Amino acid sequence: MSNSQEQSLNEDAEFLPITESSPEFHYSEPERRALESLLSAGPGAFHTKLSLERLGPFLSPEEVAQIDGWAQDYRHSEVQLENEGGEGGEDLAWREFSVSYWPQHTDVPAPSLEMGWPENGSWKGIARATVYTSPPTQGAPQIREVVRKLIQGASKVVAVVTDKLTDNVVIADLLGAADRGTPVYIILNRRGALGHCTLSRLKHQNMRVRVLGGNTFCSRDGKVVTGELKDNFILVDLETVVLGSY
Repeated sequence: MSNSQEQSLNEDAEFLPITESSPEFHYSEPERRALESLLSAGPGAFHTKLSLERLGPFLSPEEVAQIDGWAQDYRHSEVQLENEGGEGGEDLAWREFSVSYWPQHTDVPAPSLEMGWPENGSWKGIARATVYTSPPTQGAPQIREVVRKLIQGASKVVAVVTDKLTDNVVIADLLGAADRGTPVYIILNRRGALGHCTLSRLKHQNMRVRVLGGNTFCSRDGKVVTGELKDNFILVDLETVVLGSY
């Protein structure tokens, strides 16, 4: 339990007010209300709420349009409410959900590494970092070349986390690693995977693919918006990590 949670259980604890100028400022109730207005009633209601709350534009126009486009009704999202069916069952479940402080039905256990994971003791090599740029500097390899050589040389495991996987030759290299018997684990951003038909090409007995979204925000009036998975890295044989994109 974090220190702030422990303090909240102490009736004698005193909390000093935190202003926006403080580095400890993480949360704004007026901004949350404005965001809920955006989810429930669109950009017009959002800008009206900004004026009423005397808030600055904490979201760019592009972010406002994106969030408005991604918002959906919670009951029609992937999360299913319990106790549906029967007279009044859905309304009862909905009321119980909407007044809950902590979100429910979100703790889904991660799948096990069913193809195995190489055992490796403490790192005994020399830790070093190499920076590659696109376009490359004179005499340096292309980032794509570095990635392909690592995947083609993998013998223990390949783990990929990316928001978008559309490079056909890299996909072929991943399938080639799976053909050699190397376990290949892939985590993809949901919108990127579904929008480019990537999943249909990533089918192999030595390959496991999981599709995830980013952080999820649920409003009190039953709207939900899920962000994007923005991580991009490749782990090869528990020895080399490539971080970034090209």
